[in-house]
Amino acid sequence: MEKNFIGIKGVADRVYKHFLNTPEQQTQEEKLYASIRDAEIEWRLAEKRFNEATDPDLIDYATYDILAAKSRYEYLLKSAKKLQQQQQQALNSSKNIQIE
Repeated sequence: MEKNFIGIKGVADRVYKHFLNTPEQQTQEEKLYASIRDAEIEWRLAEKRFNEATDPDLIDYATYDILAAKSRYEYLLKSAKKLQQQQQQALNSSKNIQIE
């Protein structure tokens, strides 16, 4: 079956949680990817504020805002790559154990 197939029970659970307004449990990986998306949006918004700024003080603020957003985005990307490498190493080590 497909990886994205959740079945009737999964759909029913999501509908039930939606109507109860309870947040779905996210894995560490999902939270990280959501943070990356948010950081990218913040970076783009900071760039828009910079492009629209006319006051010298606002230009300075917007510049620092861009740098902060970019740094956060890069940090989160590094974290995602590190997590991916750890998962790959765990997968490789479990394959080695099964082979032996």
